[in-house]
Amino acid sequence: MAEYKIVIANSVGVDSQGYRMIHYPSRWTTGAKRAYFAWYPWELSYLSTLLKRETKHKVKMLDACLDWLDYKAYLEKVVAEKPDFLVMESSTRTIEEDLRLALEVKKQCGTKLIFTGQHPSAYPEQLKDKVDYICIGEYEFTVLDIIQGKNEKEIPGLYPNKLRDPFDVNLLPWPEDEDIKRIDYLNPGPPGLRYKQIQAYGSRGCPYRCIFCVCSNLYYSKANWRPRDPADIVKEIAYLKNKYGDKMEGIFFDEESHNFNKKHVIDLCQKIIDAKLSNLHYTAMCMYNTLDDEMLEIMKKAGYYQIRVGVETVSEKVAEGIGMKGKLNLDKLYRALSTAKKLDIEIYGTFLIGAPNANPEEDMKTINVMKDLLKKELLTELQISICTPQPGTPFYNKVEKEGWLLHKEWQRFDGNTESVVSYPHYPKEKIEEVYKKAVDIGHYYRGLISLKKDGYFPTAVKAIKKRGVFGSIKLVIEYLRGKI
Repeated sequence: MAEYKIVIANSVGVDSQGYRMIHYPSRWTTGAKRAYFAWYPWELSYLSTLLKRETKHKVKMLDACLDWLDYKAYLEKVVAEKPDFLVMESSTRTIEEDLRLALEVKKQCGTKLIFTGQHPSAYPEQLKDKVDYICIGEYEFTVLDIIQGKNEKEIPGLYPNKLRDPFDVNLLPWPEDEDIKRIDYLNPGPPGLRYKQIQAYGSRGCPYRCIFCVCSNLYYSKANWRPRDPADIVKEIAYLKNKYGDKMEGIFFDEESHNFNKKHVIDLCQKIIDAKLSNLHYTAMCMYNTLDDEMLEIMKKAGYYQIRVGVETVSEKVAEGIGMKGKLNLDKLYRALSTAKKLDIEIYGTFLIGAPNANPEEDMKTINVMKDLLKKELLTELQISICTPQPGTPFYNKVEKEGWLLHKEWQRFDGNTESVVSYPHYPKEKIEEVYKKAVDIGHYYRGLISLKKDGYFPTAVKAIKKRGVFGSIKLVIEYLRGKI
């Protein structure tokens, strides 16, 4: 077999309008003029090391989002590699820029194009006449099969074949840390982290299938959760610490559901303690309804200082609308967060506004609980998003069918600035009004927590940087007037 040069590439980093791309793993992509961090492209990184382990081809990984490269700069970098194959992961937000770049690489170098990711999984038929291969769903082993020259009709996950079944994640090597260095994503790193924490993954998948979730609905053929061997996770942590020393202060487990299985978490924590790695600082994406005292206590001993939980909504009506009927447990939420506070574990909560079945009254139930959690300091950080339909998800299909989708200007589907949906009972303007109220409440009470922890001057500087002098003053005035 001939030796190939394979380039594995994240999307274009800066679009034609000057927006920097931020790919929230398994969630959505947003663009920001003043973006200051990039997420580590985990699935591309696993693919890179898998190809290096399983083939003798020359493999090179590039990430324009880390270096904020626009089309022209990125094109020069990719063409300089003269790739035989170009593998790109593309979201709906970046598909036009990515396709433009890939086709030019093909024109200049005769490169075969393999497209993966959200948009190719949602709309493979739109790309079938433009690129050579389209991978749908989880793509690491699908790309490997393509490169190894297997019969294309027999490769699961290669369009138009069926989706590949979820595989054992323990078959994968550790993700890329040579062509792109994981430590470089810590400058300054994702928001809300207090330490220099490298992103890592102790499991993959989610036992739920919320209708807005890209991960569950586009990447996996069914609800699932697949843990890695805790011993191997600890070996990876030790390797990274040995490699980076004091430049690395901990790990951010940025998977969908780190703590779905109690035995797995306890085993992992004990192995971290036994390996004398509990002096590092750990953060994990968790489900609050599986947290209990025993789990939280050993997580604290192992060095977990922050847990991120998806509260999303406290409304039974909204929970039913997003596919979480019967999964809410407000008492469990308060108990888990109260235990975490006693153990001095910070809680970062995420919340949704404008989800299916929502209306102002139902969203205000969630906002009022969020406010109460902040006032009681059961939350220390938070993220509030407008529920935004990503193509390929049941949520998107529903709002498109019902005529509630306002447009298909993909650069506006970012979940942070506006609603792209307008329900008959909950119009766009009202969703944005309720969202702004939630954000203002979050900023105000989060500011009080910072004031208590950090003091007046650092808190004031942070507030002014985020909202400006007049915005900060306005926030205080609105509180005094009883609006928040």
